[in-house]
Amino acid sequence: MFKSKYEWKVRNTGEVLPESLKKKYRLNSLEQHILENRGYTTDEQLKSLYETGTHDENGIFSMDEAVSRIETAVAGGEGILIYGDFDADGITSTAILYSALKSAGAVVDYIIPNRIEHGYGPNIDLFKSRVVGRYDLVITVDNGVAAVDEIGFLKSEGIDVIVADHHEFAHTLPDAIIVHAAHPEGEYPFEHLAGVGITYKLITALGLATADMLQLVAIGTVADMVSITGENKKLVIDGLQQINANPSTGVRTLLSVSGHTGSVDEETIGFGIAPRLNSSGRIADAEIAVELLLTEDRTKAFELASELEALNDERKEIVIETFTDATGLYEEDEDIIIVRGEDYHPGVIGIVASKLTEAYGKPAIVFTLDGAVYRGSARSIDGLNLLEAVREKDGFISKIGGHSQAFGIEVAAHEFNEFKEAVEQHFKDKELSLKPVKYIDMMIEKDEFKLAEFERFENLKPFGQGFTRPIFMINQGRIESVRQVGKDRNHIKITFQDISIDTIGFNFGHLFHEVSAGDRISLVGTVNINEFNQTRSLQMIIQDAEISNVQIIDMRSRVNQNFDMISVEDHFLINRGREKKSQNYYHYGEQLPFAIDTLVLRDLPESLELLGESIRNIHVSKIIMIFNTKEEFYFTGAPDFGLVEGVYQLIGNREDGSINLATDAHAFAAHFNISMKILKMVTDILEELGKIEVKNGIINKKDTNNELTESEVENSKVKSAIDQRIQSEAKLKMSSTQELKNYIKILIADDGGNNES
Repeated sequence: MFKSKYEWKVRNTGEVLPESLKKKYRLNSLEQHILENRGYTTDEQLKSLYETGTHDENGIFSMDEAVSRIETAVAGGEGILIYGDFDADGITSTAILYSALKSAGAVVDYIIPNRIEHGYGPNIDLFKSRVVGRYDLVITVDNGVAAVDEIGFLKSEGIDVIVADHHEFAHTLPDAIIVHAAHPEGEYPFEHLAGVGITYKLITALGLATADMLQLVAIGTVADMVSITGENKKLVIDGLQQINANPSTGVRTLLSVSGHTGSVDEETIGFGIAPRLNSSGRIADAEIAVELLLTEDRTKAFELASELEALNDERKEIVIETFTDATGLYEEDEDIIIVRGEDYHPGVIGIVASKLTEAYGKPAIVFTLDGAVYRGSARSIDGLNLLEAVREKDGFISKIGGHSQAFGIEVAAHEFNEFKEAVEQHFKDKELSLKPVKYIDMMIEKDEFKLAEFERFENLKPFGQGFTRPIFMINQGRIESVRQVGKDRNHIKITFQDISIDTIGFNFGHLFHEVSAGDRISLVGTVNINEFNQTRSLQMIIQDAEISNVQIIDMRSRVNQNFDMISVEDHFLINRGREKKSQNYYHYGEQLPFAIDTLVLRDLPESLELLGESIRNIHVSKIIMIFNTKEEFYFTGAPDFGLVEGVYQLIGNREDGSINLATDAHAFAAHFNISMKILKMVTDILEELGKIEVKNGIINKKDTNNELTESEVENSKVKSAIDQRIQSEAKLKMSSTQELKNYIKILIADDGGNNES
């Protein structure tokens, strides 16, 4: 068996779309099925996908107060500081607000804290050195809502503060004008705006918004993984249109330097633009990215974009190194992953936490030491509010803030162990089911989908949080072909016998050793339109896999042997007479434990019967077939009665009735045109039957008047053992992989094997 990383749940709300809505939105059967299964069956719900719009920015709580204070500051020439954040959302928020206020003639600057020196959010030391005495108004964008003490410090210095943020509120609100779509005292109809979204609404309320700003609104919104429904969807659609029609100098240059060609969609942002903007804030200075987004100088833009590209490459290397180390600290028996490093780069611990969560299906917090505190970054799994769970242990927490699924945290170094134990115990006490869930929108059965139906998916784009790209499932598909692809053979391509959709799994190359043609496997993933050599076809991108039946892996050929798959803790079947290296070694014919994980068939059994006695009715997840043997009998065959009788008569015809094997064996074998191996088989049979005696290398015919009969030769133990060994070789060494897998399944009485069609 190969277990899936996710728990798979097939969506089925039981709701039905009215005929009037099917006609209004011109839905095909594929769209209809997906929408019904996701519960989108009312006109209002469909409008949030197909007819998105924006809401009046003045409906956001405190918006009028914020606008008034900014207009007063601009008119009076007061010094305004935009205090941003070092991720793509904060970077784009800073860029559009700076551009807007500059266009209004404001005296305005921006600061983005350094992740390593200052950490996330407002910082009192930074305020003391660079803000106090220089500015009259500070506007925080994409941060600030939890900074009660820091904003209190600014107020004590006579500096007014406006917070434009979208993060979760702490128990106490800061003393500031708070512009937040989900303000507890507000009634704004859409609560899921990103930081750049709320900043854009503030700019719109000031009357300073321009269409080209929507490019950065789209980038920041997609990058921050907020819900891409409703107003956010409209902002992203409009922003993508702007990027594809007339990208700004900074965006165009960043795309060019990254090697992107063609149209830009939400995936281009998520996997291309956002990581490069984020890299500046992760391992350098995020103001590099702000500068790129603001410049109109092509030469300067190229220099800055090239710097971001280099930083992104460096960031990738640091992530690999840190993830490898953190993986070694992971404790499998815990329900939450909490690891720390003395010198992990603060800029990558969030990415590493995400990779740990993805790899092991558990929430993760990765910490690095910074003086007397450990700074951490947390990532959760679907359905778990990790921020809320960790906040229950706030007695150990110096600072915390973010979203339910991702947040930053600080813990005093001397309290770290107590914090870790408390949080781990909290999860044990809750007895939570922490396996992440992958929701399946639709099953793929034979060739029921047409390319044109999937082309209609463009009407549902952009996908993202809140309305993700639909997930499809191939259930127990029979494999036609499987091969590894990619430079390092890290990826896999699988085709099926009954389904024309090809599948590709990036970083699923390990599956090549788990299955072969004829096996059945279940896959889940997204389906897109692949264009290659001017041909368009449907292709599934694998996200998870499961093999429900026993896995049988063929390692008979040295070419296919991958001993990394074998552990000293596995169970081994070896031939009788071979040494048992530990308690998990068994001789063929001995009874194995009822339930085991992996069984290695190391040696070729002396008979098929012995193999059956050991594996019949066992419960096993994986069987690795090696069937090692030093001697092969299949091609030499067993001696027949005529040969045995001829050798016996020749011995009897010798004058003294004896043969010296040292001097006569080769001539003897040549006389019958047989190998020495066959000659040895014959003498063993005759010796067992009491016809000869072999002593000190001399064969002597015994004094017996009994004739040699065919029945006694065929029934001899030696001949039977040879015949059984040849049968074993024929079945276990000469069968094709699929024939052998089917045979093994029958032996262990596997229902899936017996019932396969």
